[in-house]
Amino acid sequence: MKNAKTNYENIFYFDQRALSGVLSVDGSYNLAYEPINVVGKGFLKQVMGSVPTASMSVSRYMTYSDPILNATGERSRLAIPFSAGLYYKNKYFAFNNGYLNSYGVSCSVGEVPSIESQFEIYGDIGPNFNPSGNKNVGSVFVPQVKNIILTTKGSTTNRITQFNIDYNIPKVPIYGVSSADSQFPIEVHNMYPIEVTSSFTIEIDDYETKSIFDDLSSSAYSSFSIDVKASILNNVGLSDADGNNLIDAIDEENFNSFDKGDDPSIFTFNASDAVIVSEQVSSSSDDVMSVNLSYKTYLN
Repeated sequence: MKNAKTNYENIFYFDQRALSGVLSVDGSYNLAYEPINVVGKGFLKQVMGSVPTASMSVSRYMTYSDPILNATGERSRLAIPFSAGLYYKNKYFAFNNGYLNSYGVSCSVGEVPSIESQFEIYGDIGPNFNPSGNKNVGSVFVPQVKNIILTTKGSTTNRITQFNIDYNIPKVPIYGVSSADSQFPIEVHNMYPIEVTSSFTIEIDDYETKSIFDDLSSSAYSSFSIDVKASILNNVGLSDADGNNLIDAIDEENFNSFDKGDDPSIFTFNASDAVIVSEQVSSSSDDVMSVNLSYKTYLN
């Protein structure tokens, strides 16, 4: 019997940089076949009825300034492709023509913030691409509750216990009819505006709810901000599946190493033109009274 591949033998690479804090990776593809039927005979054969689609999702702890966040495509109509995938014992499940389709950050009291990323892949996925490189993203950061600074309606006197923020980044592929490489899009466009939804759960002290009709007679805009800082736990290195040490990525894209004890900001988001789309008040016999605020804003 052959040995199974354990989690410490797998490394996820994004743009040839090894990512730490990875919890899970899921990748798949779907082939849409349709039957050809003719009069007098019926079914003849199956043919591929549309361009094959593939996707990959990655769940990770937020342990450093995230390089994937740079792939949101804000302020750029043309989407830029990237390569990524799993590397294990000189085998690959990877792609070289992927685009970020959604991105989310969430955290609750007592937890390390986590990141969910979902990639849309146009073209091949599988063993034909080597996603690996000889670099990692540097130091390991540890966000703590005291390092997370949040402001929203009522947050100065009421306790925030949980937050979520999600980017929805749809793509539009442009295909052409040609004799070669017609399975790949000519280019891929970002669909603007980018929708950002966020929510905060607050334990109520002196919080006052909002009237549902307030926005009809006054400005509907609200503001909130998220700033996640992190203390350097250790300058931990990574090695690939063959035991080779990976070097820190160079400082060209904020992947530089920090010293132990530093508290750099690893995720920030500020919105001054968000609107509250829901306000849910909850009270039960075995818990404190709370309210969940949901916002929506857009990025160009």
